[in-house]
Parts: sequence; C-alpha cells; structure tokens
Amino acid sequence: MGASFLQASVAGSLCQLRLSGVSARGAVLLRVVEPALPGLSQQHPLELDCGDWLLSCADLEQLQELLLLHNLNLVALRSVEPRTIVAGAALGIMTQLQTPAPPIHQQPPQQPRDHQEKAILYEGCLRSGDCLEHGGTVVVLGDVNPGAQIRAAGDVIVWGRLRGMAHAGSRGNGAARIAALQLQPQQVRIASATALGPGEYAPLGQPEQAVQRNGQIVIEAVRITRSSMMPIRKPQVLAAK
Repeated sequence: MGASFLQASVAGSLCQLRLSGVSARGAVLLRVVEPALPGLSQQHPLELDCGDWLLSCADLEQLQELLLLHNLNLVALRSVEPRTIVAGAALGIMTQLQTPAPPIHQQPPQQPRDHQEKAILYEGCLRSGDCLEHGGTVVVLGDVNPGAQIRAAGDVIVWGRLRGMAHAGSRGNGAARIAALQLQPQQVRIASATALGPGEYAPLGQPEQAVQRNGQIVIEAVRITRSSMMPIRKPQVLAAK
C-alpha cells in the first residue's frame, strides 16, 4: 500500500515525501508513511507534500511522533487542501497552500498584485505557542489563548475570545480588521501599526473590532443589527507599542 501512495526524494537540503494516488483522509496516513521511513536519511529534514489529502492536527501530531521514533523531523508541509494547511500551521509547521494545476490547454488567470488567498476556517482553540498564518482572511471558531498568534494578510475574525496576539493586513493592507466576540488581546497589529491590548474590556456579549484610523488602532463595537439594545461603548484608541 505504501509504494502506491508514497514517493520519496531528496531535493537540496530537504527530503521530500509526496502522498500520491487517490485523495484520502488521515486515518491511513501512518500505514502509508511508516514502511518508507527506515530508508530515509536522518541528515535531511522532511517536507511533506500532502496533495489533496485531508489531515487534522491529530493526524499530523501522530505523524510527528512516528517520525521522531526514526530520528526524523518534519519541518515543512504543502497541500492543496486548506484544512490540512490550517492544521499544519497550528502545530508550528512551515506551510504552503498550493493550487491544483490547470489543464494543459488552459492558461492560469493573471492575479492582481495585491491578490489574497481564499479565507480559511479553523475550528478549535489556539493555545500558547500555536501560530496560525495565512495569506488571506482567517476565521477561528474557538478561543485564542494568551501566547497564541494569528497572522493574516486579510482580516482576523475570532468567534470566541481573542486573548493572544493578532496581526491583520500582514502584507500591508491597512483596511484589514480584527474582530472577536470578546476582544481581549495582548497585542494587535494592522499592517505596520502595532498597539497593546485595551485597558478595559467591553461587557460580555458585546463583540468588538480593532481597525486602523489615521495611523492609530481603535477598538469599537461591532453593530450586528440596527435594532440592537446592547449598550455600545465609545471607540477606544489603543496605546501604540
């Protein structure tokens, strides 16, 4: 089974493992990879090309444990599946989201210079030491704990508590925003502007967003409906870091 799904090669300083064949989920990952490990050089860190395999954080953690038993280190991951990229980034693995190759008779469309990648959705909490980075908008369904980081070329939207560090517009988009159901960050960045978290927090149930106005980062309420009876705080200018 491993021979039909896995290809190994050395490119420069990296040993590349490529998952091929039909699309599969992470349940068969270890059975595919393990037979090839004894023949790999321990002198080269590993790069895993996942193709369109759907792998979760748990799948990749189990793979890392298996590789460590063979004194191998997974340092990079490539995939055309956004959910696999999110899982790898959450574990601190260097990731690259690829696009499927177009048919030979078609030319890939020209992208504008400020093109951003599609938004990604991450379900779960980010803990201290986790770093999630993406070339577009990042949406997190869960909490971002102190010590965790999110960096996005687009917006950062957290459907939960944001208590770590968030950087929106990381490629220079000053119109990006950082929004959360509870906005309690240690630090926020929008494009090149940086500020510490607010000194006081909004009432529970009042979502807020951080935006850049006149070179300063301001926290303001997110107005969900016109008829909302929720008390709205005045915009709060954050202290620059």
